[in-house]
This record gives sequence, structure tokens and C-alpha cells, in this order.
Amino acid sequence: MQRRMYLSAAAVLAVSAGSANALEGGTSAYLLGSRDTFAGAVGKPGSTIVTNNFFYWHGDAPTLSLGGVAVANPEVDIYLYRLDIAHFFDVEIFGGTPGFVLSVPAGSGAVDASGAVGRFSGAVEDENIGFSDPILTSVIGWHAGNFHYSAGVSFFLPWGKYNSATVDLGPPPEIDDFLNFGKNRLTIMPVVSATYLDPSDGLEFSGAMSLEFPFENSATDWRTAPILNLEGAVLQHLPSGFAFGVAGYMSQQIGEDSGAGADSFKATVGADSLKARVFGIGPILTYSTKFDETPVNFKMKYTHEFAAKRRFESDVVSLSVNFSF
Repeated sequence: MQRRMYLSAAAVLAVSAGSANALEGGTSAYLLGSRDTFAGAVGKPGSTIVTNNFFYWHGDAPTLSLGGVAVANPEVDIYLYRLDIAHFFDVEIFGGTPGFVLSVPAGSGAVDASGAVGRFSGAVEDENIGFSDPILTSVIGWHAGNFHYSAGVSFFLPWGKYNSATVDLGPPPEIDDFLNFGKNRLTIMPVVSATYLDPSDGLEFSGAMSLEFPFENSATDWRTAPILNLEGAVLQHLPSGFAFGVAGYMSQQIGEDSGAGADSFKATVGADSLKARVFGIGPILTYSTKFDETPVNFKMKYTHEFAAKRRFESDVVSLSVNFSF
């Protein structure tokens, strides 16, 4: 019943878009929901796992900061691909199996908005394509009977495509370069994860807790406060190799953003706080099989976000396929 899984690489959806009085960009560096089934399990010692991830992401919000400009009523559609390459070493550290995961995301997308707050109104749009910030995750995993747990740290490297937005009052008025795929800031995120699966009944419980520590975006003089993420999943595994269940998350900013850019945005939109939160939940379906002797795992998931505050509220559809060697 148990398949070879690993602690998912911390992923990034680094489109600079957000919601009313939002944290910069309206999304954090981490792609929420990346840790669901088998969140606490790591791969077999000496194994390599290659995962292809495909995402479609739609979100909207009242007001957000895009590339340093306060934009009204944005609506964004993003297609994202992320390649994860994980390797686990055939050694023990602190009694566990160490490994690393390299994630390289890239995407294309478009955003529409109804103007720049306090500067002009009128329809504006932008399209972009490029790489997002790559992520390097180190992890150690342990096993104790039906219980699997791990600890790791992810580094979101600010190497993705990023431009500061420019405003032209025209006529016609325009905003250029306000859709970005990079965050232009380093983020460090420690994480702990756990999975319990009893092969006799096939019921799985998985969860993860992470804390993002973003550095300053030097282009906008904006430092995003730490963000707490809680993720969980419950699945029923079947003898056929299928599993189905529900996965969800909660994200809550635990401090106030700082810097001249954050202060300017607060003044522009008349906000007292930029502290953000969001909840997400939806169905998940997986299938485990083998091609020749190679284990292959498929995962499909839909997530609906709700009760968003000061950030995007989104719907995300994803498909993942991984191969274990």
C-alpha cells in the first residue's frame, strides 16, 4: 500500500499580484498546497525522484501591489510548470535519511486590471512568460512503523524574472511590466511534516507546518513579514492503487510588512494593516503503478480558496506525475 514518496519541494507561484491592502504581490513565495499526500515521507535511500507538476491558477482581488504600483481590481490567469528533482542519500544523519530537492518553475500568464489607485482609471493588461524563482530544499526523514516524519528547510532564490512596473499617464494611460514571475527577494522557509498510514485499512493522515521568512525586495523597499502555513490531507488508499480524499491549507501572516514601499502602499489605499491570510480546500485523487520496474505516481487536485484577507483569492487545478529511480 505504501508508495515511495518524498517531502515535496517548496514551490513558488511568484506572480506579483495580491488583494486589498495586501502583502506585496498578494502571494507568498511558497505555493500553498504543495504538501499533501505523503507529506512526511521521504524516498528510499539511494533513490532519485523526478516530478513533473502542471498548474492552472486563476485569482482576483480588489487592490494589490504589482511591481511597486497599486493596481485596482486585478484578475490573473497563470499556467505554471515546475520540475522537481529529488535525491536521497544512502547514509544516515541523526538516524534519518537525508536528501535534497531542486525545483525549477516557469510559467506564462496574463493579468487585467481597472487602473492604478490614485493615478488613473481605465482597463490595463499585461502578459508575461519566463522562469520563476528556483527553490532548493534540504530534508531529513524518519520512519517509525506506520508513522513517517521529516524536517527540512527551503531556500527560494531570487533569480526569476522581475521588473519594476512603470506608469504612463498617456493618453491613453498604461502600466507596463506589472506582471512578474519572480519575487526579487530571498525567502527561507523551515518546515516539519508527518504522515500516518496503516496499510491494513489504507487510511492516510498527512500534515505539514512551515514558516516563511522573506527578505527585502530592494526594487520596492518592501519587506514582507513572516508567514505561517498549515497544510493537511486525508486520503483513503485502495488495493487497486487509487486513493481519494481531501486536502487543504491555511496561511496567516504573523507580522506587519515594513519598508518605504509598504508604507507608501498603506497610505495609497488607506490601510491600517497589510497582514494577510487565506484558506483553501478541495478534492485530491492519486494513482500508483509501475512502468516495467519503475514506480510511477499520478496526482490530480483542485483547490478553492476562501476567506482571503489582503491577498489573492484563487482557484487552482494541478496535475503531477513522478518517477522513482
